Amino acid sequence: MQRDDIGWHAEVPPNGFINRAGAETRSNDNPLGLATPDGDVELETTPEHRNLAAGDPRCASWTRRYDDPGVSALRARLQDRNGIPGLEVVDAADVERATTLFHRDGFVAVADALDSDTLERLRSAADEVIGALVDADPDARVGGGAGGLPHRYSFGGTSVSRHMFHRPEWCELIDLPTTTPILTSIFGSSDYLVYGAGGDLALPGAIEYQGLHSDNVWTELHDPVGGVTMRDLPVPVVHINFPLVDLTPENGPIRQIPGTQRSRAPIPALIDEPEWMRLSTLCPVPAGSAIIRDARCWHGGTPNLSRQVRAMPNVEYMAPWFRSEALVRAMTHQAWTTLSPHAQRISRHVVLAPDEPLIGDGINLPRRADRERVRVAQLAALDPEMVERLERRS
Repeated sequence: MQRDDIGWHAEVPPNGFINRAGAETRSNDNPLGLATPDGDVELETTPEHRNLAAGDPRCASWTRRYDDPGVSALRARLQDRNGIPGLEVVDAADVERATTLFHRDGFVAVADALDSDTLERLRSAADEVIGALVDADPDARVGGGAGGLPHRYSFGGTSVSRHMFHRPEWCELIDLPTTTPILTSIFGSSDYLVYGAGGDLALPGAIEYQGLHSDNVWTELHDPVGGVTMRDLPVPVVHINFPLVDLTPENGPIRQIPGTQRSRAPIPALIDEPEWMRLSTLCPVPAGSAIIRDARCWHGGTPNLSRQVRAMPNVEYMAPWFRSEALVRAMTHQAWTTLSPHAQRISRHVVLAPDEPLIGDGINLPRRADRERVRVAQLAALDPEMVERLERRS
């Protein structure tokens, strides 16, 4: 999306320690996952990412301008050094190689996952959502996503329904000829489940790094003797991101720390990360690729110092053996009927009954309070019996 009013809002301060509540946060570990209490920090972020509230201290004295000296110096550094050395982007037909790299590193980049028509439809749909968010948050001050940083948003997190299943362009991604064989190989079965559809975007002028974290949509296993954690198990959750633009050193490529999906080491706070971790990004990766990730693998967002919106819609899957409270019904029955037989089967736990409405259908708002107002108003307009049924299933 190219609009003059998107990004680089100099009036929005950087979010270093000095500009944020929760500056005492020193660790990005968060075993509670979805059970994380909201606490006292009012940020537009998801509960499992409250541990990222401290922000990025390195840019605390910068101004959010394209030509700010600190921004310019970082851009030059990223152009020179950013990216995982020797990053392999595999062909979708090489299922065995993709599976091997995924289990070794905790992620794999797969080229040409989307054909040109699918990519263009997804771009158009994402542009509509981005436009709505920009109209509601003109200077991108609210932001959101993991850590609640400005100039960043979560597609799913800003959706009143919590996911993007209301958009057919996202539903198209559930069962692709390029990714389904790889998912089946990774999970060792075709009986996995889809549980989410969202992704994230970084607007130009997202000058902050996002702290490393895991997308732990669970609470940690209760093992009093400490013998087993979620990191000792086969992969429970896989996310597939689809970059809509070429990922470059300066436009906010995702960073992944290879091999950390099984690590019990504490995830370092952003201020304590070695430089190589900040530069461990997936670039160059072409638009229309699939970035297939073990959700446990340490990852984080990076600065978008370009003039281009970097958006990566995603679909999220659970292993055949795994379930969590992240499974919510956010797909209309009508949308479900348009899916392939395989996509219908793996979406059976997120689809509503034919007579059940989707609360927040098609509405994305950056502010949690606005999303809640919409939800409350739509529930109030329903028959009390329907409200009770929906709340039992949420």
